[in-house]
Amino acid sequence: MLLKLKKKVNLTLPVGTLPLPPQFNFIPPGRMCLVAGWGMTEAEVLDSNTLQEVKLLMDPQACRQFMTFDHNLQLCVGNPRKKSAFKGDSGGPLLCAGVAQGIVSYGRVDAKPPAVFTRISHYRPWINEVLKEN
Repeated sequence: MLLKLKKKVNLTLPVGTLPLPPQFNFIPPGRMCLVAGWGMTEAEVLDSNTLQEVKLLMDPQACRQFMTFDHNLQLCVGNPRKKSAFKGDSGGPLLCAGVAQGIVSYGRVDAKPPAVFTRISHYRPWINEVLKEN
C-alpha cells in the first residue's frame, strides 16, 4: 500500500525520506541491515514504549521453514544471536546501507529469528506507476 499525504511534509533531520532500491536488486547473504519498530520485544510482552532497533543479517536459507516464503517476493533476515522484528513491527522498514529494501511482514510465533520482509525491489514498477499517476 502507498499512502498519499494531504499536504506537503516539512522535511527535517528527524523527518525525512528513504531511498528505494532499483527494480532488479540483489542483496548478498550476510549483508548487515537494520529494522526498527515499536512492536513487542519478546513473546507475550506488551509493545515497546520506545522505538527499538536491531541489526540483522541477510540469510535466504533461514526461511526454508516457512511454507509460503518466496525468494522473488520476500527477503529473509535473521541472526540467531540477536532479536528480530515481531508483532507490532509490521509495515516497518528494513534498511540496508541506508536504502529501504524491505517491509516487515511475518516471522516465528516465539519472536526468534528469522523474519520475513516484503521485497520492495519487486514492486518498483508498480510504485513508479502509482507515483507517475499522482
